[in-house]
Amino acid sequence: MIKDLFETLKNGDITLSSAESLTGGLFATTITSHPGASHYFKGSAVTYSNESKQKVLNVPELILKQYGAVSKETARYMAEGAAKLFDSSIAVSFTGNAGPDALEDKPVGLVYIGFAYGETTVLELHLKGTREEIRAKCVVIALKKIEELIKNKKIKY
Repeated sequence: MIKDLFETLKNGDITLSSAESLTGGLFATTITSHPGASHYFKGSAVTYSNESKQKVLNVPELILKQYGAVSKETARYMAEGAAKLFDSSIAVSFTGNAGPDALEDKPVGLVYIGFAYGETTVLELHLKGTREEIRAKCVVIALKKIEELIKNKKIKY
């Protein structure tokens, strides 16, 4: 299924980028491990700190102070920032808490994945597992959602 997505992206006019926090580059690594990714993958910004979210992706300081890094608001700004930074058709963002401890009083497994594709949507997830399992689940969920968006023709290619 996901292999079909890579073929669709490789053979279409859709470009992809990402803004990663909790995944720390895992999404970009997954994408670039497939031959032909250079046809559609424009890049990724690993913005692990709040400072880098602000400087690289233009996430407003007020958003980070008011809602925190682990929030749907931050995920929205991250996705939109990546779409602008890389001039991509689709941008996905990842922010959340993979553990092992609560962060910003938010539980382990709380994750937000943003998708900028004309309009921006954010998924809120409550995942279980180890830090590595949560991060890996995020990547798979994002890839499936991107495939769904393309199939539903919310993105033209």
